[in-house]
Amino acid sequence: MTQESVPAGLPRSDRAWALVLTAIVGAEFMLQLDGTIVNVALPALQSDLHLSVSGGSWVPNGFLLAFGGLLLFAGRLGDVLGHRKVFLAGIALVVVASLVAGLAPNLEVLLAGRVLQGAGAAIAGPTGLALLAIVFQGERQQRALGLYSTVTGLGASAGMVLGGVLTWAGDWRWSLLVNVPIGLVLIVITARALGLRDEPTRSRPLGLPSALLSTTVLVTAVYGIVHAAESGWGDRWTLTALGAAAVLVVVLLLVDRRAAEPLLPVAVLTGRDRAGAFLSLLLLAAVLTGFLVYLVQYLQGALGFDALRSGLAILPFGLALLATTQLLTGRIAAFGLKTRALAGLAVVLAGVAWLTRLDGGGAYASDVLPALVVTGLGVGVAIVPLNMIVLSTAPSEYAGVTAGVLQTALTVGGSLGLATLLIPLTQGTGDVARTISSVFAWACGALAVALLLALIFWSHPKD
Repeated sequence: MTQESVPAGLPRSDRAWALVLTAIVGAEFMLQLDGTIVNVALPALQSDLHLSVSGGSWVPNGFLLAFGGLLLFAGRLGDVLGHRKVFLAGIALVVVASLVAGLAPNLEVLLAGRVLQGAGAAIAGPTGLALLAIVFQGERQQRALGLYSTVTGLGASAGMVLGGVLTWAGDWRWSLLVNVPIGLVLIVITARALGLRDEPTRSRPLGLPSALLSTTVLVTAVYGIVHAAESGWGDRWTLTALGAAAVLVVVLLLVDRRAAEPLLPVAVLTGRDRAGAFLSLLLLAAVLTGFLVYLVQYLQGALGFDALRSGLAILPFGLALLATTQLLTGRIAAFGLKTRALAGLAVVLAGVAWLTRLDGGGAYASDVLPALVVTGLGVGVAIVPLNMIVLSTAPSEYAGVTAGVLQTALTVGGSLGLATLLIPLTQGTGDVARTISSVFAWACGALAVALLLALIFWSHPKD
């Protein structure tokens, strides 16, 4: 795209394009960090505020509930009010919330800050992804999505490393307050690179009844899944929450069908290409979230790694992902999106299958490191085409909602993976050295299902 052909309101120089990409990718990295950065700091946090283990668990869960619950509504906000203004508002809310949480004198204020952090992340996440799909086109979009996908994959492991470093160097509060300067810089960069004038939007209602119902559905469902991870799938509160979520889904569909402007337009949800990509992303997120969390437990419980060393041990996964998306994506661009996605999922399956060999006598260099690298390579190959299939085939006027559905699939998939893979992890005596191989055997099953569903949906002619 030449400078003369760039539409009004879009960047007109390579430096401006770089600034836009820095703002969007930087925001996503900050939001990904927020999901895990306090996990390593939890013991120090609980000691400082005199919290029980169960009380401290709501520090990460409060963020997750608000984030997962508001994603769909946040996507609609961007489509209605303009993605740039909503993106900036989301980052600003994260900054304010981080200040509140970082200076919290007690659990109540801390949880309020974490919930607001999750809300800000939900607002900024889908609108940032929608902006990326709107502003970047063609080869630029593929490169931008490659970097964005890398950051998404790196965020969780980087959060654990950074949280450990900040807690070791200073205090658990630093893991929350670090967002303040980062967020302010991102606001300045975004305002300078893109301005506040949004792309034209078609006048449409916010759909508050559907938005309220969708938020309630997602909060209830995520709560049920999180509670299942803590108390089991047979616990009455788990069953109550999941049952309520199922009923509310039916109510949401009935209300949304009668709305003048549905929150979940049929055009976004239909289409075999997108359906296959959505399901593949959900199952991939389930595997990767469990992969990162439970592998760390193996490194600490069976191999004796401390928190910081465990975080550093996960980094080869992120580095392999980075190398693939930044160096290999262009070389394999001649292959179709579906072919690349299927190949990537197959490589991830091979990497996770390697981990089924783990036991108490395993060694990091021979039993963990190769699998981390192979899995990272596979995710790097698969994640960009999966994202592109979803975003490039959806109607442009629903870019925000589509991004919201995509990130909802990743969030719900991650929560589902944590809860489901906990079953094999805790079977028998619950000794992680003995059960970790079963965890990855279950993960292999999920990846096999993802491959099968993708083949089923993508083997038909396009709609």
